[in-house]
Formats: sequence, C-alpha cells, structure tokens
Amino acid sequence: MSRMGWALRTLLVSDNTSCLKDRKVGGKFIRKCAPGTELVEWLLNLSPIVHTRTQAAGMWQALLEEGVLCHVAKEQPFKDKCFLYRFKSDEDGTAGGAPTSDDVNHANDHIREALPALLHRGPDATLRMILRKPSHERTQEELELVYEELLHIAALSHLSTSIKRELASIIVFEAHAHAGTVLFNQGDEGRSWYILLKGSVDVVIHGKGTVATLKEGDDFGKLALINDAPRAATIVLKENNCHLLRVDKEHFNRILRDVEANTLRLQEHGKDVLILERVAKQRGYSAFKYTVMSGTPQKMLEHLLETRLGGQAGPNDPFLDDFLLTHIVFMPTPLLIDELAANYHADADIDLRQASEEDQEYFLTSKRRVVQFIQRWVLAVRHAVFDDPLAVEFIEELATDVEAEPALQEEASIIHHVLTQLSRYQEDRQMNATQKWKLPPNGQPICLFSGNTHSKTVIRPDDDIIFRVYCADHTYCTLRFPMATTAEVIKACAADKLQIARLPEDLLLVEVKSSGERVVFKDNDVSVPTALSLNGRIFVSPKDHLDALTPLPEQEVPTEAPDVDFEALSTKDVAYHMTLFDWDLFWAVHEYELLYHTFGRHHFNKTQSRNAKVHIKDYIKNCGVHRCV
Repeated sequence: MSRMGWALRTLLVSDNTSCLKDRKVGGKFIRKCAPGTELVEWLLNLSPIVHTRTQAAGMWQALLEEGVLCHVAKEQPFKDKCFLYRFKSDEDGTAGGAPTSDDVNHANDHIREALPALLHRGPDATLRMILRKPSHERTQEELELVYEELLHIAALSHLSTSIKRELASIIVFEAHAHAGTVLFNQGDEGRSWYILLKGSVDVVIHGKGTVATLKEGDDFGKLALINDAPRAATIVLKENNCHLLRVDKEHFNRILRDVEANTLRLQEHGKDVLILERVAKQRGYSAFKYTVMSGTPQKMLEHLLETRLGGQAGPNDPFLDDFLLTHIVFMPTPLLIDELAANYHADADIDLRQASEEDQEYFLTSKRRVVQFIQRWVLAVRHAVFDDPLAVEFIEELATDVEAEPALQEEASIIHHVLTQLSRYQEDRQMNATQKWKLPPNGQPICLFSGNTHSKTVIRPDDDIIFRVYCADHTYCTLRFPMATTAEVIKACAADKLQIARLPEDLLLVEVKSSGERVVFKDNDVSVPTALSLNGRIFVSPKDHLDALTPLPEQEVPTEAPDVDFEALSTKDVAYHMTLFDWDLFWAVHEYELLYHTFGRHHFNKTQSRNAKVHIKDYIKNCGVHRCV
C-alpha cells in the first residue's frame, strides 16, 4: 500500500494540472493537499477499471486506513466531498524532491500492475469505515451496504430480515493486530457478542486448555449475555490482524435476547431438524405463533401439514405459499410426492378395525391435509404441477383412494375439481402441441397460430422457432429448431448452410448488438433466439474472424417511422397500454422459471427458462420507461 501511495503521488505531482496543490487552510499553509471530490475525479480518469465514484472513494479510503493518506485536520475518513487530504509523506516531510521521468515510468508500471488489487480492497475498507462510525452517523445508503454484508455471515443466517436490518445500525468493527491477545478471560462479565470476519481464535478453559478453535464466520460470547452469566471460557487470538464484528450488551438485550429466548429448536438424533421463531400474531388470534426459520425438507413439510392446513394459519402467514413456490430448490417433486404419499398412507400397516377412535381420526385428518395441500399446490404453481408426469400420476391415484373413502366426501369434491383442471389443461396442450414461433428481424417472438406479437401463449421446450443466423458479410440463412436446441447444434447447421468450411470447434455462435458489442454463446446454451437483447442479431463466425463482425445497417438506425404521433397521445393512454403490455410480459414468466433463471437451469435439469429470457429484461426495461412517463 505504501508503494501504491508513492505511485499515485508521483503521478499527481508530475501532472501540472492535477488537484494536488499547496493551499492556505485556516491561516496555515498546507503543502500538497487536495479535496476528496477532485481526488475521486482524478482516479476515475486515471484508469478504465475504475467505473464509479463509489469505487474510487473506497480505494482512497483503503489508502487512508493504511496511513498512506490522511485528512488534513485528522478528523474525517475519506469522503467524496470538499474535505482536504494529503499523503503522509507530505505531512511528515519525507516525500523528497520533484519526481524524475524514471520515477514517472516506474509509477505508471506499478499502477498498471497493482491498481486492480487496490480496487479489490476498496469495498472492504468502505465497510470498515462505516462500521467504525457511531450508529447515528450512518446514512441509509451505508446501512443498506452493511445489511448486504450481514446476509453472507453464517452466524446470522437464522435471524430474520428485520433483525439483520437492526443489527446493521449498531454492529461495530473491531481489529486486533497481534496473535496471543486475550479478548476476554473466563469469569469476566459478558459485555459483547463477537463474530469473526477474518482470522481465528482459541477457546481456552481452566484445567482443560484449548478446547476449540473458531474461524471465519463463527461467533462467540452469546451465552453469557443470554444467561447474564460470567464468561465460560477465555478467548485468545490465534493469528495476527484478526477482524471481528461486535454487538454490545445493551443492543443485544434490546434486539437479540428475545429472539434467542423465542427460538425453538426441534432435534432428532442430536441434530436440529426444525428451527421455529415465536412472534406476535395479529389481533383475533392467540397471543403467539411460531414461524419457520429453517429445517430439513421432510420436517418442514410435516410441520406445514400439521399447522398450515385446515384453517389453522392466519392470512398473513406466508410459509405455505413460500414452500409451494420454492420447494423445487430444496425438495424436488419426486421427493415431495413420496413424502405426501407416506403421510396419506400412514395407516397402511395398521388394522383400522382395532385402532382407537383417536387414531382413526388422526389418520383421516392426515388424508384431508394431503388433499388440501394438493389443492393449494395447484393454485400456487398452476400448470407446472400438471406438466410433471409423477405429479399427475399421484393426483390420479389419490383421487381413486379419496373417492373410495366415505368419510372424505368433501375432499372428493376438491380432488374432482383438480382433475377437471388437469383435463382442461391436457386438452389445451393437445390443441397447441408443437406450436411454432417466428423471430422477426426486429421484435419479440410471434406465435404463428395466434398472429399476435404478445399473446398470452407460453413458450414450451418442444415448440419450434424460425429465426435468422448471419455471417460476417451480412448474408444469412433461416433456421427452424425446437426451443431447447443447443447453441452447438445451431452453430453447426448455420455454418453448413452458409458454407463456412471450418470444424465445429473452430466456430463461434455470437450475438452482435447494435452498439457493436459481441457476446459469445456457450455450446450448451439453449433458447438462443429468445435470449437476444433488444435489436441483437445472431452471427456464426470462425474464431479468428470474430473481430470482423459488425452490426447490420438496420440495427444502427430505425427503418420504419411510427404509425402514430406519440406526442399526441395522453399520458393516461400511454400508461394504460404500457401497463397491459407489462402484464403480458409478467404473466408469461412462471415462478419456477425465475428460480431456473436465478439458480441456473442445470441445477434442475430443466430447459424451461425461455419465457424468463424473453420477458424479464423487457419487463425491467418497461418499468424504467413507466418511471419516465
């Protein structure tokens, strides 16, 4: 960092127009100082890798934190404001004379090599600066930055969002330079809870020695605060330069003590299988309820069936819908169906004639809850349930069992309604089987059956799409492939039609944007035609000719005038039609597709991310236009 400070100062001093000047401040003459705003602007102009003022300010803060830079009045962390800063070497008079041309060349070389490392250190330095501030001095933007960091700390993973946001305002950064430092001793009064950000510590108990070593992400010191008891162990730093987050006792008691006291952990075989948090209910319900924080998939489903179906849960409890909309991330459909079947057939090995009346009622209640779960599942995720053959088979078998049970007449009506929805969906699928789409040179995919540019027709993996692929001289071929076709297949076929005599491994499938930017598709990418950005085109090219690809003339300027005078429309009419358009885009994106898009379709062995690719970017873009209107 000292070397980086020298290089930056050398370039600043050698630039006659730079901001580093001698100034008179408060009646005193200060050598070689500059305001923070001008230092930020200079760093932005120094290198293209620095994109924002926030990044530049973080880099200067990293230098200030290391003592390479300092505030003239010794008061401020680095701010992108008119506070004056100077290099430490100018303050203590060790800077030396004017830099030589060799010095400038060496400084430029060092900047090119080491500036990325300084850029990488900037965000951490900014975070530490915020965490050193008193709570009342942290801005809303700074609190949001701290909160984002807290989301990645394992020791806080069981806490709710609201608790983490409260912690963002009071949690404090603490650093210790030397290994062997004792943080606190066994028997001391508990005053703080600690989380390790960097380094490690030893846990030492009298008569036993070191009983554990805690590392990054671990926490300690909580038990003494919860129980108002003395420290149960001594904590000794094991490494130099340990960084910790600290929550002091008064804040812990206000924010976390009740959370820990109201957290219920259910264990099986010595391991947590379900973690619940007790929170206040809405008026009209009992005084408290438990909400699920985490757990094993099987135990969460069991808890859901027992507590969230049959009218037990209040209208503001989101756990059931959260589970239904996200279970594919942690509980694939085959596993979910197995567990539902096990709950429904819990009486399979029992002679009901010999069972008590309570047992018989329990088994009937279990069956009712499974049927209610199926109903809510279909309501929440719609046709995604009917697209899964295993789910369809289970529903049909369940319907047969329910209709054969005289005590489940109400549930028989529910399952019959689900079967009616299934039948209608299957008929609709049959009518629209192997539907075709066309990708016009400019615009969204058009369903050839409906003829509407934005119809409420969902794109499916086996649908065909007709599209163009260009080569460097702007000639093109027209292809027709299923949506799930990979980029590798499209590339090979386009090269053959365009007579590009290269091996497949020597070719690239590329999107060329109107700006000239080129985005290379991976061979295993699917839904390539619907993944294009606005006004993008697909090109196939040999690897060594990639730089020769240029946008089509039609990409660079509008080719058609609008049919109407946009300025003659009222803002209400514009907003109305844009809202309808937004709804069509939003409607076409299923909740599961958002999960595939976010986590990566390869985690689910799915190709159904076309609607997300087609519509998410357009939906966000239109939201931006709405704000302008």
